Amino acid sequence: MTLSALLVCVDKAASEILQRVLKELSIQVEVCPDFVRAGVRAAQDRFDVIVVDGFSSSEVMSLLRETRLTRKNDSTLAVAVVPSQDSIRELFSLGVNFVIYKPVAYERALSSLRAARAVMRKEKRRNARAAVHTHATVDYANVQQEKATLVDLGQEGMAVMFGKKLPPTSKVYFQFRLPGQTSNIRLSGQLVWQEWNGRGGVQFVDVPKSSRRLLEEYLGANLPKDDAGRELPDVTVEMEEPLQMAGVAVAQQVHASEKKSGGIYETELGQAAAVYRTGTSVPNHCCLTDLSSGGCYLEVSLPFPLGSSVEILVRTYDLKLRLRGTVQASHPGYGMGVAFELNTKEEQSNTKKLIDYVVSTQSF
Repeated sequence: MTLSALLVCVDKAASEILQRVLKELSIQVEVCPDFVRAGVRAAQDRFDVIVVDGFSSSEVMSLLRETRLTRKNDSTLAVAVVPSQDSIRELFSLGVNFVIYKPVAYERALSSLRAARAVMRKEKRRNARAAVHTHATVDYANVQQEKATLVDLGQEGMAVMFGKKLPPTSKVYFQFRLPGQTSNIRLSGQLVWQEWNGRGGVQFVDVPKSSRRLLEEYLGANLPKDDAGRELPDVTVEMEEPLQMAGVAVAQQVHASEKKSGGIYETELGQAAAVYRTGTSVPNHCCLTDLSSGGCYLEVSLPFPLGSSVEILVRTYDLKLRLRGTVQASHPGYGMGVAFELNTKEEQSNTKKLIDYVVSTQSF
């Protein structure tokens, strides 16, 4: 049950403290001080927590908005490092779970991230746990027959009170007897997290068949009936095929006449873009897919309502174009179809430039 963190921090001293704390809490850290690159990484891989510290609160909020629009980390635990309480309400509205105030101090960061790790650990579990209180003997490194107490037990791991801190990621060997049973269980596991008070989490590595049978008997009798044998669902759902279908359907609805004449390009363009609701300066990063001279489809998790007036900013290596339009179809979780408003020659020219760019870079 290894936990992972994406640390986005522009302050070198603060970054060193946060890295130290995360590693002490047995959380693997990927450091990414570049906010643009951080947005890319949040779209590529799932993290258990994202810790963000920027030059300003607006920079932090911009990245968090972008992260919430990704399918990988739309519900990931978020920790914001901020200079004051001025933007706290807006941060929490974006789903921020914990806040660390500047200047970043070791004890303050440890307290906040320890609490965050406890939440991550619960969300990371895929199996229900049964409460248990039984003594065990543990061997690890050069230590033998150390006493420990089991706290809870699941199909793939358990929480154990060791009474002291063990070497990080230790391989541990257990022997114990569960309440109501007469035979000992022997198994090995990997220490994947531990707290300051000596409590730690162990993921099973090798469980002999006889010991596995005893574990299942105990869990079958002690797990809550509604949870027995049921895995908790993941929070991330991948729906690639419905997404593509939604894009094509909207393009057909908005631009049916142009499709007949070959004027619509249903491409796998995947061009990065930013869409703004008219009158706001908050960018919503998205992916531009289907495109014609009349409109486009934008892949975005939180599309705007029907009828919304929007501005789309598209950047390529050769172009920087701004297009205006109106939302004609909205599919929460997938994206939205936008009809362009081409009221000026410049807007018409920009659309043609973008289509020409797509044609020149795609093979049909």
